[in-house]
Amino acid sequence: MSELNKNDQERVNETFEKGVDNFTEADLEKVRKDGDIAVEKSSKLGAQFESFKLTWGLLQDYWAGDYKNVPWKLLAAIGFAVAYLVSPLDIIPDFIPILGFVDDAAVFSLVIKAFESELDDYKEWKKQQGK
Repeated sequence: MSELNKNDQERVNETFEKGVDNFTEADLEKVRKDGDIAVEKSSKLGAQFESFKLTWGLLQDYWAGDYKNVPWKLLAAIGFAVAYLVSPLDIIPDFIPILGFVDDAAVFSLVIKAFESELDDYKEWKKQQGK
């Protein structure tokens, strides 16, 4: 998958930061309802597909009440990333072949980088649960 130019990467970073800061519980519930669309679009994330699966799994375990040791900022970041994936209105529109999902993948990359230790804790918890 192609990479973003510097200007687009800066726009993605700014969008991510603002989106996470303004993300609400109502937004998280909307993400939950848009789950089928998110799962369908996630296959187009290239190398970040595994990041989607990890973060989506965390949300699923959180919603089920199985994994509650999650800071709100992480839930907001994952929720924003999924909402961004589902939205056709983003920095690089999804209808543009190949490039259309580069910015979506970049957002998931930001989640992984920003919350690496929390996601490592989740992976360890999953291993202990036999998941």
